[in-house]
Amino acid sequence: MKFRYLLLMLLPALAFASEAAAEGGTDIVPRTINFLIFAAIIYYLIADKIKAFFHGRTNSIANRLTEIQDKLNSVRESKEEAVKEAEEAKTKAVDLVETAKKEAVLLAEKIEKDAESEIAHLKHAFEERMQIEEKKMTREVVSEVIDEIFQGDKLKLSNEDFIKIIKKKVA
Repeated sequence: MKFRYLLLMLLPALAFASEAAAEGGTDIVPRTINFLIFAAIIYYLIADKIKAFFHGRTNSIANRLTEIQDKLNSVRESKEEAVKEAEEAKTKAVDLVETAKKEAVLLAEKIEKDAESEIAHLKHAFEERMQIEEKKMTREVVSEVIDEIFQGDKLKLSNEDFIKIIKKKVA
């Protein structure tokens, strides 16, 4: 690998060397040696730092990618949970609506039964009240008629006739 870098660095030196030879100069060898020494010194001084920099950079990028992947996975899980919760909420809402409809029907039936029962009770109470009022009116009318009969001279009954009438009514 180092050999490749060395060849890569020598390539420009060889390209410029052909130009100097055309002018009649032969200083290619000292220049090449100077360049190689310079390249070796630079490589020796900064190669470890560059390697460490790029290695650190690679690690930080890998860490960020891992974090992003973790966040993406957690977001996916959250989305799946949210979708699942939404589906559960929809089914609960449908169940609640059905339950409410059933309760409304049952409540309407109960109210109708209670109303019918109340109407029947009111009718019965009304009929009893009417019977009581009829009896009361009959008593009043009978009482008035009897008072008129006994106070006036229209009817003359002896005590014996009166007792016979009462015995017939009692028997």
